[in-house]
Amino acid sequence: MAKTQGSDAYKKLVRILIVLFVLVVLCCAGYILMDQSINAQVEENGRRAAEENAQLMSQYQQAKAEEEAKKEQGESIQWPTPKAEGWDVLDLTDYPITTPLKVSATRQSILMNGMLLLNHWHSLPADFPESELLSVYTVDKNIPVSGSDVKLFPEAITALSRLIADAKEDGMEGFLVDEGYRDMAKQTEYYDEAAANYADSLYGAALEEKVRQSVNVPGTSEYQSGLSFRMDRYLKNNPDFMSKKFYELELSDWLLENCWEYGFVFRFPVEGYPNETMQDKSYKTGESKKLSIYRYVGVPHATAMHLMDMCMEEYVEYLVLHPHIAIYENGQLRYEITRIPGGNTAADVTVEISRSANDYSISYDNMGGLIVSMSY
Repeated sequence: MAKTQGSDAYKKLVRILIVLFVLVVLCCAGYILMDQSINAQVEENGRRAAEENAQLMSQYQQAKAEEEAKKEQGESIQWPTPKAEGWDVLDLTDYPITTPLKVSATRQSILMNGMLLLNHWHSLPADFPESELLSVYTVDKNIPVSGSDVKLFPEAITALSRLIADAKEDGMEGFLVDEGYRDMAKQTEYYDEAAANYADSLYGAALEEKVRQSVNVPGTSEYQSGLSFRMDRYLKNNPDFMSKKFYELELSDWLLENCWEYGFVFRFPVEGYPNETMQDKSYKTGESKKLSIYRYVGVPHATAMHLMDMCMEEYVEYLVLHPHIAIYENGQLRYEITRIPGGNTAADVTVEISRSANDYSISYDNMGGLIVSMSY
């Protein structure tokens, strides 16, 4: 009886072991199958990801090719929509020039084209084309000048002639262009005379700072740009008119209001001068003296500065941060302006303009950049 019970217990144990073995085999098989399934899924996911990446890359390459083709074919990327009425300045920094065309200009010409910045911090380039300056009186005797030695660059004279003629039609007579270009010798003479007045009591940096309050260091005077002049007044046999300062006359208000339409800007705005509406810009220009100096910069730039209420220093700094802008009038493109880093070189330059532009001008800003203006 005991032998039979032992045999039954043994058989029972064997059956249990067999069941456990089967379970282990099934678990191993299931694990293997699951692992294979997971690996297959991973491989499938990887394959799909590779296909999707390949598709995205193909789409990118196609889009890039289409964009390049558009540039080559002269098609334009849509710009923001300007205001339908009035003037509007659009920031196009993230947009390319449409229908680009490469043009070249000589170093000499870009130094004469308006935006050459001269102030306490920016000096006259050594290759300044002084020989291109002309006597205003010799070129156009309809422009009232104080003498035949008043010189400007040709483009400034042409614009000044238009301004004087239109002012006359508006009843504004009595303008006198009293001073234009100063050469280095003349500016040095003025500076040395001012220095001599304080040489007994000051020296070194203190003397230089005192002199700079009345006369600019040679090479940094606005008069040395060949594009600036001091506007004054003169009417023969009119003592009442002549008894007043220029800024006290209606002439000054007319000029301040209209000069931008001819490409001129009032160079050194200070608080309340030349009229009570003027805001102070001396913290940017470095010039706090009350000077009736006007500067030719070209109509596109003068328009931009007028609309944004900027002096030259502010405007160039703005273009450094926003190197592509467009100016619209009543929804119509009038001017397009770009700034290109570089240009501080003696070599000629090549830049891009739009094929649609009617006219263009390239200027060196004396801050390491080229400024291109296009008119439409």
